[in-house]
Amino acid sequence: MSRLAHNQSNDQETRRRQSRILRMLRISFLFVIGAFLAAETNAQVDSALRFDGFGPVRVGMTLVEVNKVLHTSYTRPTDPDERACRYVEVPNRPGIGLMILNGRVARVDVDDATTHTAEGLHKGDSEAHALRVYGKRLKVTPSVYSGREGNFLTVHSTNGKYGLRFETYGGQIFRYYAGTAEAIEYIEGCQ
Repeated sequence: MSRLAHNQSNDQETRRRQSRILRMLRISFLFVIGAFLAAETNAQVDSALRFDGFGPVRVGMTLVEVNKVLHTSYTRPTDPDERACRYVEVPNRPGIGLMILNGRVARVDVDDATTHTAEGLHKGDSEAHALRVYGKRLKVTPSVYSGREGNFLTVHSTNGKYGLRFETYGGQIFRYYAGTAEAIEYIEGCQ
């Protein structure tokens, strides 16, 4: 085989190897992008407030179970008053608190503008929008603190076990919470 033919053969083999490497890189790139998009979608779904919880936290969980899913180390308080009702924070999610009643998650409170409900509502949305989303299921009652300027908008799960309550002022949602039907009635939290 002549030197020219040998060099051409090596060049073809080099191009084939480069082509295979580029194909593998493209496939790897698409796989990474797909995994990223799937994780992003799951994160968005998991960060929505539901009737029964938020992300991996479910209403009814014990502190031990909360510690497992949130990778925290909350302990039961020694003070009897705090043991009955207290709040713990959700790590890396400022504005989200878990109401712990008698050692179990009873409610999730949201006081930030980025977290939304499973139906897409969030702080800053209008009462009118909430009424469109929930329809006749949404019960509107005057706020005991805001008079005519504010309302409580309350909707219960189909089984009546859980509820979601929005607090409004001037026609805008300024905070909301979800949990047991009993816990969402505590308008002052643990007070």
